[in-house]
Amino acid sequence: MTSYSFRLVIRYLKKPLSYFQISLLYISYNFFFLIKKNKKIKNSWVIGVDEIASIIFFLKDIIKPSVSVSFSKNKFYKWEYNYSITIENIYLRHLIRLFYGPLLLGYLATKNTNFWYIWSSGFLIDRDIEFKFLKKKNKKIFITFCGSDIRSIKLTNAHARDNKLDTHTHYMIYKHMQDPYYELEKQDLAMSADKHADIIFNFKICQMSYLKSKQYTFPYLIDKNKFKKDNQKFKNLGIIKILHAPSSVFIKGTSLVRAAIKKLEIENYNFEYTELLNVPNQTVLDHLNLSHIALNQFYAFTPGYFGIEAMANHCAVLMSADPSIETGLPKNYEDAWLITRYWEIYDNLKFLLDNPDKIKYYADNGYDFAYKNYTYEAVKEYLDKLFKEKNIISQ
Repeated sequence: MTSYSFRLVIRYLKKPLSYFQISLLYISYNFFFLIKKNKKIKNSWVIGVDEIASIIFFLKDIIKPSVSVSFSKNKFYKWEYNYSITIENIYLRHLIRLFYGPLLLGYLATKNTNFWYIWSSGFLIDRDIEFKFLKKKNKKIFITFCGSDIRSIKLTNAHARDNKLDTHTHYMIYKHMQDPYYELEKQDLAMSADKHADIIFNFKICQMSYLKSKQYTFPYLIDKNKFKKDNQKFKNLGIIKILHAPSSVFIKGTSLVRAAIKKLEIENYNFEYTELLNVPNQTVLDHLNLSHIALNQFYAFTPGYFGIEAMANHCAVLMSADPSIETGLPKNYEDAWLITRYWEIYDNLKFLLDNPDKIKYYADNGYDFAYKNYTYEAVKEYLDKLFKEKNIISQ
């Protein structure tokens, strides 16, 4: 069964399964509420429920007190969470989730005041139902959208057409052509978030959507112990090491990267190119630590986690992220990376190879930019200020 077929089955079963899950949810909530009757609920957080780029794992170290939930399994990371489903088989995992999700939500709703959702999924099949339930219980809801969960292909392609640009959604459309409900699901998801969320984090341009509410930029998170500045590696640039580690060769512009690399090889430039596909995150970090130049993504307007990890590992980064377009990015950008559109990969890479002193220049600026904006301490300061402005948490 393909992933599309599985989603189609779930869509047809959504209503009867939702009735079943709602029953479990209220049984769970009432049972645990009676057990803890007369005990005051503390101001605490639930962060979940599907891990994307380690956001849940990192965020739990900033937002306290909190518990972490991850029902998905990411092959690139080996993190542990307070509540998880670790079974490898995806269908068995979904089956267990049908029961475990509502039972766990009922329990957590008796103990916590704030629910922070990463990605578009929830404890229940119908997330709008659980939002209504949580709001009836006077809970705060926060949502962080991460990309294709909320992004409208239709709106993004229209924006690209109006600005005479190619974009990664031009390549995603073939994947979703057989799904007539794709855009409708994005509209429903946005409507539910607009109605129930206290704060929505999203990149308005790069993750163009049907959201109407005010959207805040969610900062990338890097443990400052993971920052590695190595001036020594720039002292001998006899062989310049270039790294590209795409999560998707189609939407990251990998074919264009390979074309640029091939042309530079034909022109006898002296460098070592490494391309990593489907490897653990630690392997990527190990290579970044030894690399001089990192080639990120070339259709998006944001850095993504790989871009920030590359800067934190003292690499000169080439990517299409552009603060003049995605205005939610920090304003202190100032040559933190070399803005490189999809048609500029060869030219900008050639520029760095011809001017090796500029490699360290961009690596230094990128490192300082990432450290100033994306350490746990910097992100906590940003979130504390936002929450104070919104009167969500008393400081």
